Amino acid sequence: MSTTTLYPRSLNPEAHQASLLADALLEQLGRASVRSISPAAFAGRNGTWVLTLADGSKVFAKRFSEKSSTPRAFNRSLEFARFAHTHPHHAPASARLIASNEIERLLIFDYCPGESLASMVVEERVPADFASRAGEILGRLHTAAPTGLEPTTISSPPIEMLHLGVPQAQYQNFTLAEIALWAQLQSDNLLINAAVELRDWELQHQTSPIHADLRLDQFHLEENELLLLDWEEFGLGDPARDLGMLAGEWIYRAVLDTVTSRGNAGAPPEHFDEELATAVMAQRMGMVVPQIQELWRSYTRIATGYDEQLPVRATAHLGWHLIDRSIARAAMVSRLPGIERAAAGVGRKALLSPGSYYQALGFGRSEH
Repeated sequence: MSTTTLYPRSLNPEAHQASLLADALLEQLGRASVRSISPAAFAGRNGTWVLTLADGSKVFAKRFSEKSSTPRAFNRSLEFARFAHTHPHHAPASARLIASNEIERLLIFDYCPGESLASMVVEERVPADFASRAGEILGRLHTAAPTGLEPTTISSPPIEMLHLGVPQAQYQNFTLAEIALWAQLQSDNLLINAAVELRDWELQHQTSPIHADLRLDQFHLEENELLLLDWEEFGLGDPARDLGMLAGEWIYRAVLDTVTSRGNAGAPPEHFDEELATAVMAQRMGMVVPQIQELWRSYTRIATGYDEQLPVRATAHLGWHLIDRSIARAAMVSRLPGIERAAAGVGRKALLSPGSYYQALGFGRSEH
C-alpha cells in the first residue's frame, strides 16, 4: 500500500478505517491511493464518503453498518451490479460498482458529481420530463426476466410492530413524538388490517425485479442522465411498491407545501381551520397529480402486460409511504407537526380504500 496517503487529523475512526480499506481495494485495481475523504452529502444509516484520490479522481465508498443493515443489503447491492451487467437494456443507469470487500462490508463505486432529485425538488428545479423518464426507467426494470433473483425482504409496513409491539431496545430510544404516533397506529385496527392486506398482496405479486426503496433522493441527475442509486433492497418484488413509493414522494411533498408558498401558489393563510386546510391540501395534491399521471402513462407504454390490480396496489403503497414518512419524521422531533399528521391522515385514507382513490391520484387506465 502507498505510504503517501494523507488524512485530515480530524478524521473520525470510522472514516479513517474506511480510507485504509478503500486504499487496499484501489491498489489491487491499480488505482491511485486515497488523498482525502469527506462525508457524503446525504447521511444515511450506513457510512458513506467521497474519496479524492492522489491523481485527482474521486470514488464513492459505502460501508454497511452491522447495527442498521443486514448482510442482505450488501449482497443485494452486488446482485444489482450482476443484474446490470447481464441486463443492460433493463437495468437503470447507476453508479458503477468497481470494488467490494465482503468481510468488511465495503463497496466502492464510481463517483457521480451530479445532483439528487431531492435537492432539486426543494429548490423547484426538477426537469419537466422527470416523471416521463422515471416511468420509462421503471417500465424497463420491471419487464426484465426475473431469473435467479431472490425475493425482496418485505419489512414495510412493519406488521409485527403494529401487531405485537415495538421491541424494548428500540422503544427505549423513541422520541416523545414516536411514542405518541406508535400508540395511535397500534390502536387503529382498520389501518392494521389494511397493512396486513397490503403485505399479503405483495407476497402474491413478487414477479419483477424492483428497486424496493424508491425515493426522490435515490434519483441523481448527472449531465442530463438520470441515474437510480442505492440498490440495497433490490430483488424480486411487486412493481406496485416502486410505483407507489415514487408517487407517494410527490403527494407527501404536496401535503407539506400546504403551509408554504412554493410552486407560485401564493402565501398560505395565516390561520387554518379544518375546512380551509382540507381545501388547500386538495389543491396542492391536485397540482402534482399530473406528474403521477405522466409517470403512469410512460410506465404503461413499456410495461404493457401489467395486471389489472397494479394501480390499486400502487395506491395502497402510496398510502403507507405517507405514514412511513411521518414515522421517520417523528424520530427527529419531540412533537409531530400538524402537517405531518395531516400527511399520515391522507396516507391512511389511500391505504384503507385504494380502489376508491387510485384514479384521482393519477393511476388511471392508460391507452397504449
